[in-house]
Amino acid sequence: MAITNQKTGSVLQVAGLDISKPAEYISDQACSQCQNVEVIESLLSKRVGESQLGAVIRGTGIEIMGGRQFTREDVNYNVRVGLDKIEVWDAANTEWDDITGSDLTGANTDLVDTAVPLLTGKSILCITNGKDAIRKYIASGNTADLGGTPPVADFIQEYKTYLVCANIGGGTDIAQRVQWSDTADPETWTGGNSGAVDLVDDGGGITGLNLFGNYLSVHKDKSIYLGYLVSSSAIFKFDRKATGVGTVANGSIVNIPTGEQIFLSKDGLRLFNGNTAPLIEAPINDEIRRSLNKTQANRAWGMLVLDKDEVWIGIPVGDYEVGSTIYKFNYAKRVLYKDYRENITVMWKGDSTSGLSWDDIDIAWDDYDYRWDDTAFGSDAEQLNLGYTTGEVTKSDVTTYQDKGVSYDSFWDSKDFEHAQGIISRWKRMEFWAMGGSCRILYSVDAGATWVEMPDSSFTLAGSMPSDESPLIAYFDVVSSKIRIRFQNTSNESFKLKQFVLEYTPREMRR
Repeated sequence: MAITNQKTGSVLQVAGLDISKPAEYISDQACSQCQNVEVIESLLSKRVGESQLGAVIRGTGIEIMGGRQFTREDVNYNVRVGLDKIEVWDAANTEWDDITGSDLTGANTDLVDTAVPLLTGKSILCITNGKDAIRKYIASGNTADLGGTPPVADFIQEYKTYLVCANIGGGTDIAQRVQWSDTADPETWTGGNSGAVDLVDDGGGITGLNLFGNYLSVHKDKSIYLGYLVSSSAIFKFDRKATGVGTVANGSIVNIPTGEQIFLSKDGLRLFNGNTAPLIEAPINDEIRRSLNKTQANRAWGMLVLDKDEVWIGIPVGDYEVGSTIYKFNYAKRVLYKDYRENITVMWKGDSTSGLSWDDIDIAWDDYDYRWDDTAFGSDAEQLNLGYTTGEVTKSDVTTYQDKGVSYDSFWDSKDFEHAQGIISRWKRMEFWAMGGSCRILYSVDAGATWVEMPDSSFTLAGSMPSDESPLIAYFDVVSSKIRIRFQNTSNESFKLKQFVLEYTPREMRR
C-alpha cells in the first residue's frame, strides 16, 4: 500500500510554556520555549513595547530601586526612587522633578519598599530602604524623615489605620520583629496603640510584608503569618500558617483576583490561599527552580496586570542580578508565558496622563493590534512603569513594538512533532495563518539545539488573516524523526498567529 502524505500541527497556541517534559510529549497548543509574546483574543501575538518617560534619574547612583503612584486629594503622584535621589513625574512639563531633600545612602543591596498610610486624614507616601530613616512625601516640597521615632525597617505596609514595619534594624531577634504606629498616626511610635511583637516561632528573619484580604501577611522563609486587629491591649494578633514555605523576595508578593497571593519561593512560584501555598499549576516551575540566581533572588519583583488577567514576576535567573526574565502567569487560564527585558529592576502601576491621537501611532495601521476605540488609548488607561539599572523609567506603550527605540526579539517555539516514536518522516511544507508585519520561520530537528531557516523564510504578512482556503505556505524538505518550528519577529511591527499545519510523509523505522 502506498504511503500517503499526512498532516499535523497546532490550532490556537494558548496552552503556554511547558518544559516539564520532553517537547514531543507536550500539548500541540503548548510551546517548548518563547520570548516576548502574549495571547490576545486567543491568538499568539507579539507583546507591545515601551518608551522612555523623561530623562535618566539624577544623582550618582542612578539605579531605579523602587516606584509608586499614590493619590492625595484626588491627584495622582508618580514617584521613582534611585540609590540617592527621589523624583516625582511632572506631567505638565513631561519631566521628573527632584524631591529628594537629603540624599539616600543605600546600596543596591538595600532594597526599597513603600507604603501609603494616612496622616491627619490624608494619604502620604512613605519610603524605606532598610538603611536610612523612613521618608515621607506629602505631595509638596521635598521628602523628609517621617516624624516621631519610627524604626529603620526593611519592609513597610499600610494596614487599616496603622503603618506597620517589619524586619527592624538592630537588636536581638530584630529581624523577626513587626512594629506598628499609633492608630491613624504614623508619626507616633511610643504610647497609645503603638507596639511590637517578635515572631520567633520558627526562627529566621521576616522576608516579606503585604496585605492578604482583611489580613496583614508576614512572610518568612518557611512560614507565613496572618495578622489582624484584636480588642485587647495586644492590638495585633498573628497566626502562623504551617505552609512550610514563604517568599524569598518581598517585591514578588502580589495579590490576585482569585483570592490568592502569588510569591517567589526557593523552589518556584507559589500561591497562598490563606492556609496552604502549593506551587502554581504551570510546568514552568522546573525552569525557575533550576535557573534561579538564589544569591539575588530577593531582587525579584511582581505586578498585577488586570486587563490581561495576568501577574508578571521578574526573576533573576542564571548570572543575572535583577529580574530581567519576566514570567507572565494568567491566573484565569492557569498558563504562563515569558518576556525578557535587559536590566529591569522594578515595575509599578500609574495612570496615563493623556489619551493618544492618530499621529501618535508610529507603525503601519494594518500592522496594529488594537482597535481605535480601545481602552488602552484612554487618558485614564492603566500605565505600567518599568525601572532600570541604567536610570531610565519607561512606560508600556501600545504605539510601538520597540523597547526604548530598539527592536526586540519575539519568538515562539512549537513542540517536537513526530509521526510516531522511532519513525523517520519526510517533512515537506507548512501551511499557516498569520497577520501583521512580517515573520521569519525556522525549524530544528535536534530539539532546539540548532535552528535552520526555511527557504524564503521571511514572510511579508497582511493586515488580516488569510482565508481558510488560501493559507500562507512555507516549503522545505527535510528528513528526520521529529521537527520543531519557530515563528520569529524582530522588527517594529505586530505579529499574530492563529494556526499552522505541517505536511509530511512517514517513512521507515530509524535504525
